[in-house]
Amino acid sequence: MRMHIATINSIAVTATVALMAVTTAGYGAGFQISEQTVTGLGRAFAGSGVAGDDLSDMFYNPASMALHDERRFQAGLSLLSIDSKFQNQGSTQTLLGPAGFITIPTSGIDDNGGEDAAVPNLYYVFPARGAVRYGISITAPFGLKTQYDSTWVGRYHALESELKTIDVNPAVAFAVNDKVSIGGGISAQFADATLSQAVFLGLGVPDGRATITGDDTSIGFNLGVMVSTENDARFGVSVRSKIKQEVEGNLDISGTPADGRFGAKATVDLPETVYAHGLIPLSSGWSLLGGARWTNWSRFDELRVMFDNGAPDSVTDESWDDSLTLSIGLSYEPENSPWTWRFGLARDESPVPDAQHRTPRVPDSDRDWFTVGASYRSSDNVSIDFGFAHLEADDAKLNNTVNLVSAAPGLFTDTLVGEYASNSVDILGIQIQVDFPAN
Repeated sequence: MRMHIATINSIAVTATVALMAVTTAGYGAGFQISEQTVTGLGRAFAGSGVAGDDLSDMFYNPASMALHDERRFQAGLSLLSIDSKFQNQGSTQTLLGPAGFITIPTSGIDDNGGEDAAVPNLYYVFPARGAVRYGISITAPFGLKTQYDSTWVGRYHALESELKTIDVNPAVAFAVNDKVSIGGGISAQFADATLSQAVFLGLGVPDGRATITGDDTSIGFNLGVMVSTENDARFGVSVRSKIKQEVEGNLDISGTPADGRFGAKATVDLPETVYAHGLIPLSSGWSLLGGARWTNWSRFDELRVMFDNGAPDSVTDESWDDSLTLSIGLSYEPENSPWTWRFGLARDESPVPDAQHRTPRVPDSDRDWFTVGASYRSSDNVSIDFGFAHLEADDAKLNNTVNLVSAAPGLFTDTLVGEYASNSVDILGIQIQVDFPAN
């Protein structure tokens, strides 16, 4: 029984890591979902927070609500097609037997863990008296979805990984004068996770399976300031706070002598993010946009999981780095045309420091964004937005070791060695904006 309870503890560690490692669905730095706007998708999110061309600016910088003088509703959906193929390059198991340690190749097939995903968002803003604006957003700031076959070579590291978040963020903005506005909001963020992996029971013995499910709701905030110049250029800085998630859930074990359900919990900090964005009007309907996003992923130095059954805490070293995303974009609005066109490029850093800290739940690496988009104003009150992005990720090497029997660390291990050499994502988004003029 102790062997299997300890194995369950390792499952909890891996599962909670996935809560912090949310990138596969959104494919942003670390595990952030970048796709909070279809309009912004077309310009690689450059200028988001000051562009003023859709309501998602309130996610990136709540002060931007001062740009909207009418009630407006917006709904968007981004569809992601993810390719994440693993190539085994010598994965091994080290086992302690009667004659001492032996090292053998890990059995199993290569697999593609990429899963298609959909990222929705909703926004609503309305003016109040004078220079005050109110708004509310419903977004998914984090998300994870990977799925591997039960016979793949890395099954003791990960099978299914899925995380869903819902962030409800009421906000208010105030125009100090015609050049400066400030804003802030409160985020109520719900997280729900399901994660699983195979349980090693011995050579030639069918694997068991361990699955964790857990959820939590926590509170954070966001603040921002925006400054306009005489020539209609705009610049803004904002921060979204860390959100502490006290995750509680169940570990379900099947196919083993220790089948059952066990409680586990962990406290993790989803890191704060700082945004800086700008827009400079050029000529003949063109605008130049730029942006930077810094995420304090170095908070994620270790993960500590506690168990209801009295077992010792399980601690996993993560040692992540802070990450930086830089983007540049162009917007073109021809005179007397219902169309607006957008183009963008971005470089997105991964916080994963090396192959030893990379896992198949989150095969994260630096990536480049290539984006295009368009908006069509079908009437004075309705606009339809389109966006497309192709992401190319750097090769992601993996050399990660886990204990097959946690009660005997170092005696029974599995080392997954390989490379995700063709990571790519295609994103297609569509969005509608509807204005409600004042009577």
